[in-house]
Amino acid sequence: DEYVTTEVLDEERRTGSGFNEGVHLALGRKGWIMPSWPAERGGAALDPVRLHLLELAMRRAGVPTVTMSTTKLVVKAVEKYAEPELAAELLPSVAAGSVRFCLGYTEPDGGSDIAAAKVRAVRDGDEWVINGSKIFTTGAQNCQYTFLITRTDPELPKHRGLTMFLVPLASPGVEIQAIRTYGGERTNIVYYSDVRI
Repeated sequence: DEYVTTEVLDEERRTGSGFNEGVHLALGRKGWIMPSWPAERGGAALDPVRLHLLELAMRRAGVPTVTMSTTKLVVKAVEKYAEPELAAELLPSVAAGSVRFCLGYTEPDGGSDIAAAKVRAVRDGDEWVINGSKIFTTGAQNCQYTFLITRTDPELPKHRGLTMFLVPLASPGVEIQAIRTYGGERTNIVYYSDVRI
């Protein structure tokens, strides 16, 4: 009641962004972004029953959760595959709410067929150079990173030669352009022009 106010609900109806920073940061302070994590990791150590009750309460209150949902999807990959130093840097900030992730999968020509990815990542010394565009990158305007699927070897069959990158959206060469769905939701086209990571 304190954070999911009439203004927050009106903003969500107007913008369709699935995110409110004040609410998100308040959830982080309670340990409710990653509520099953232990307190020392920034969570609330909720058991499955309490987690379910929290989810029901958030749904009933109308908490905008799109960005939180995409973040939680990417967190699993960061926990499992990221370099330990990177995971140690990002995961506490995810739990606090100050770092958020979106999904960079869909392309203008390929739709949901992620194996048809054409966004290219080419090795240049110690860096990768990324070029191309993604569409329907929901929440990019609210996130610090996108979990981006790229084609790194065009010679292999389309379901191979793909690499995922966690790309900082503040990188030079990244441009986010808003688009609206027929339902009034906000999503984005994200352009990558010689983005070096």
